[in-house]
Amino acid sequence: MSQVKRREEQPTYWFVLLEIARERGDFESAAEASRQLRRLGVSVRYLKRADQ
Repeated sequence: MSQVKRREEQPTYWFVLLEIARERGDFESAAEASRQLRRLGVSVRYLKRADQ
């Protein structure tokens, strides 16, 4: 039987929070989500699309 991780230990949890915060313009929450992702070994970078 696999052990279920707490949601705070799952990168997908923090990535979803990061996306929601970005959509809402909540930079403080986005920064916290980004810090938590880095803590879990995940680096997220956003690049401008070529058509923008």
